[in-house]
Amino acid sequence: MPKASPPSRELLEYATEAGREKLQLWIDLGSSEKAAKALGVTPGTIRVAKYQAERQAAKRGYTPEADHSRFIPEGQKYKGQSVMVDEDGNVKLRWIKTDEDEQRQEDAIREVMDELCQGIKPFKRVASPKKVLADLCTVYTITDYHVGAYSWKDETGDDWDIEIAEEVLLKGISDMMNGSPDSDQAVFCQMGDFLHWDGLLAITPTAKNVLDADTRYPLLVQVAIRLCVKAVEMLLHKHKSVHVVICEGNHDLTGSVWLQAIMKVAFKDNPRVTVDESVFPYYSFVWGSTFLGWHHGHLCRINQLASKFFSEPRFRKQLAHSDYIYLATGHLHTKEVREESGAVIERHPTLNARDAHGARGFDNSQRGALAITYSKERGETTRVTVVP
Repeated sequence: MPKASPPSRELLEYATEAGREKLQLWIDLGSSEKAAKALGVTPGTIRVAKYQAERQAAKRGYTPEADHSRFIPEGQKYKGQSVMVDEDGNVKLRWIKTDEDEQRQEDAIREVMDELCQGIKPFKRVASPKKVLADLCTVYTITDYHVGAYSWKDETGDDWDIEIAEEVLLKGISDMMNGSPDSDQAVFCQMGDFLHWDGLLAITPTAKNVLDADTRYPLLVQVAIRLCVKAVEMLLHKHKSVHVVICEGNHDLTGSVWLQAIMKVAFKDNPRVTVDESVFPYYSFVWGSTFLGWHHGHLCRINQLASKFFSEPRFRKQLAHSDYIYLATGHLHTKEVREESGAVIERHPTLNARDAHGARGFDNSQRGALAITYSKERGETTRVTVVP
């Protein structure tokens, strides 16, 4: 992120008492870093105070960055304008139209999460297994798990709540491990929609559809973190290295952001764990001459996935040196495998039980999760399917 400029003195009026002290120091000392050092906090804490004050100011009609041609509050972007003119063509009134600036909001969320992660205690190290198969990498994929969803068996065919979700996931990871070889490398791929909803209200983030929810969001957050951390801990006992991929899903757009950040901090002292930090909703991992790619499926259909990866500049060098290409997606809760343009593309099933919306509106699909093992030189070698 570019270096943030100090706040205006007028902004102090809209800050909280604690925030006002931080902003005043920033103004007096000239930088958020110096203000943070004086208060013994992180620079992110100072910048968050400014962001919060600007949001309050914008709600009350004040935008300190406005000039004569641009009146756009923090978190908004220019969309267009409407102009009223008189019969001589002179401008009498002008309306500036704005819309949400997703990038600025995402940056703000990441700053908040960086601050929250300061208090997380790194996870203890786990002893490395003595014998592993150096040529192999096993990918454990969990997609569309919807922790926090609620299903009633009489209506949907299966019961599902937060306790069942916790039990099924840990048993599923254990069964996948038992059936898979002792690979040198493991990938824990949480391929999106791990959380059923994305805030205090149990609704979908974009369409605002009301969801069947089992619990409150604070408990949902705790369980989601506990499950992901536990899954990685389990894999560390079997594999020498574990790579963590937390994919963006349409049910957990911001949840995937903070979960990725927390996993990074939780395992920062464990050199055997790496976390994919991509903010681009397409992810990759290269194992020898084998290319592995993932996307939840909410932005790209399965028949378009190969062309999306092949056309994306950031993947071209990786793909050019790969003899085997495997792309995975989810989103629809159904299985499908196709091969095109030299890539094997697979939509993974889910261990999750259908909710009322799914039971009433969609065909029944077989539940499950896959652990697939790949060789550096031979592509896919084995797979294990587990069912609840």
